[in-house]
Amino acid sequence: MNATTTRTPAVTTDIFGTTLTLNFANGKELQIDTTTLHAEIVQQAILHGLKQKLVDAAAIARDTTTGKTATIEDKFQAVKTVFDRLTSATPSWNAVREGEAKQQGGLFVRALMELTNKSREEVQASIESYTKEQVAALKKNPRVLTIIQRLEREKVQDASLGEDLLAQLGA
Repeated sequence: MNATTTRTPAVTTDIFGTTLTLNFANGKELQIDTTTLHAEIVQQAILHGLKQKLVDAAAIARDTTTGKTATIEDKFQAVKTVFDRLTSATPSWNAVREGEAKQQGGLFVRALMELTNKSREEVQASIESYTKEQVAALKKNPRVLTIIQRLEREKVQDASLGEDLLAQLGA
């Protein structure tokens, strides 16, 4: 893939309140409101999400400090860091990286912020006051979709940074 080629993801997701929306590249979508799910399904989803979050932290090939192959202790410590963050008195699902602006709310919220020139809080408050049908209509609006598509392209272009360096290495 060269630097000018972009890929549109087959599925993107948005989370608003208690609803997870799966947006497909063909324009279709599926929504799950967690408040309508059976308690057993919610419990399994919670456990699956926690397991995945913790196990993902162990998916490191190298020690970031030494550059050496990651040991089982390195992997344990990576998982423990996530575990401690999730179970602390002030828990956070995602790590906050120093010196990096945190982008919250997904592409849909960011698109609405850009389109309306409103703050994240204002946009989220508006979205939460809308029905599912109103939110779905906004997500299908061509003006909103155009911005989301541009943001997705920019994200892919950012991911391609360093491609010239890989080429120099013969990759």
